[in-house]
Amino acid sequence: MKPLVTWAKPKMIGAAIVYLLTFGLIWLLTPMKAPAAGCLLGGLISLYNIYHLYFRMKIVGLRIRSGAKPAGLHMTVRVLTVLFGALMVYRFPARFDYRFFVLSLLFGYLLLILVVSIYYLKKRNTTSPNERRETLGSDSESAFSRNDV
Repeated sequence: MKPLVTWAKPKMIGAAIVYLLTFGLIWLLTPMKAPAAGCLLGGLISLYNIYHLYFRMKIVGLRIRSGAKPAGLHMTVRVLTVLFGALMVYRFPARFDYRFFVLSLLFGYLLLILVVSIYYLKKRNTTSPNERRETLGSDSESAFSRNDV
């Protein structure tokens, strides 16, 4: 089976496109513009935060492999994007519903958990029945991992 990142990236992009199209059409075609706009804004911020974290972890991994000092994960940037969304909702309360904005901030993280869970469940079903080992958290896909640790 493919490594997790290679397998999960197209699934997450596809789910993000479906999410954005769904709430974009709801925003365009129904009178529920404020809840749909809140979901769109929160979902976009959540997806941005997930992809930003993915790229920062990729950079940190490359820096660790090269022996350089690891870079930070830019937590401040992710917090400021949520703060920016909250300020937009506060500034334009007629255009964005704050309840839907707050609920949709969890979308990216829930999507990530769902995709990773599906990956490990599929991986578990593809292993031979003689291999009865735990797959969640006990296997490392890194080329630098050691068997004796």
